[in-house]
Amino acid sequence: MPTSPMIIAETAATATIQKLGLTRSVIGAGAGLTAGIMVIGALLNGPQTEVQASVIEPQEIAISHDEIFDDLSAQSETGHVAKTVTLKSGDSLGPLLQKNGVDGQTAYRVTQAFASVYSPRDLRAGQNINLYLDDNDGLFGISLKPNLERALYVTRTPAGDFSARDLAISFPKELVQVSGIIENSLYLDAARKGVPDKVTVQFSQIYEHSVDFQRDIQPGDAFTMAFELYRDAKGNPLKAGDLLYTGFSPRGKMAEYYLYENKSGQENYYDQDGKGAKRKLMRTPINGARLSSGFGRRKHPISGYRKNHNGVDFAARSGTPIMAAGVGVVERANRWSTFGNYVRIRHSDGYKTAYAHMKSFARGIKAGSRVRQGQTIGYVGTTGASTGPHLHYEVHKNGRPINPNSLSTLSGKPLPKTEKADFDKRRAQINRLRKDAPPALRPVTVETASMTGGDAP
Repeated sequence: MPTSPMIIAETAATATIQKLGLTRSVIGAGAGLTAGIMVIGALLNGPQTEVQASVIEPQEIAISHDEIFDDLSAQSETGHVAKTVTLKSGDSLGPLLQKNGVDGQTAYRVTQAFASVYSPRDLRAGQNINLYLDDNDGLFGISLKPNLERALYVTRTPAGDFSARDLAISFPKELVQVSGIIENSLYLDAARKGVPDKVTVQFSQIYEHSVDFQRDIQPGDAFTMAFELYRDAKGNPLKAGDLLYTGFSPRGKMAEYYLYENKSGQENYYDQDGKGAKRKLMRTPINGARLSSGFGRRKHPISGYRKNHNGVDFAARSGTPIMAAGVGVVERANRWSTFGNYVRIRHSDGYKTAYAHMKSFARGIKAGSRVRQGQTIGYVGTTGASTGPHLHYEVHKNGRPINPNSLSTLSGKPLPKTEKADFDKRRAQINRLRKDAPPALRPVTVETASMTGGDAP
């Protein structure tokens, strides 16, 4: 067996880490270069010591898991085999090793070492375990990647024992910015520019209080997202971090928001004036619905008389969840007249919302219950005077019905005046980073060879 140590080294050409007042750090592209080299020695048969070179950010090792495993595999010389086995339901580590030619005593010692850094009970079907085998001496190591940020090793020592290592690995991250125009849908058009699903969902949640994504979005609306992106050592995207900035222009009116952590440690999104993205009440307390009737006078579909329609109707499949439009206290949750199954919620500042024709109420929804914004309070149905499954949604202000669409004009809760200066610094800092932020998708470079030895045809 060779005794040379395994050396893992990676130079990370990333931008200088800029602290933005968050609990996490943001790498600002274009701000400079830093380099970190982590050397982990003797994972095979060398002395069981760990050496670390001078590192600017010692908590972050800019290296991919695949490189670590490839390096371990490279230590196996002629006659050595690296084999990957996939855990199936009911498999446990010891028996799995024996099925692959490891003797019982060695399998036991490997399992004991492995258990010192990772409970064998946490192994799951579908996980891959790499076995490093020597034709003469049997098993000399195993490795496992439970997730992107963790790598586990069990390696044989010169004395013939087995030692386990648990490595936490961080990846380089940078601030990227994606801008685009909606041609098909926000989801599709953002995905084509490299925006992960997680970021697009978060983006839509920021605007859900003021924008009806099923009716307000039109082709030509512009969007911008600036978010953290983690990459492996080869530059391939791994996962998204925080969404720091959003810009959106439904109906031609731009609305921008910045991520800010207040002095209490709570993160939220605020516009340039320090007003929160969250509104007191949601315009549309249901997803996947079609607006079937608006606010105002109309001909009633059952009675045939023209009368005021004091709310809006959303047609949706029976059983579709209905959300509380805002924080409040349930005043009633029962069957009531032509409204069928009905919920009314009292909010602050004289606002109340009502939800009618429900199929059923969500668990725990009753008079006196306190609800949070977005909490499921019931399910779409067609109880009471109804021609089909739909939600009848009303908003009242000081006892008078108002058009739910007017809620989009309500401003979010502003930051305290004592925090406005800190927020302005944070906003300016993000804007500076955005100026040099690259796109999420790196351009593909194509090398073209020049023609020699004759004229072009």
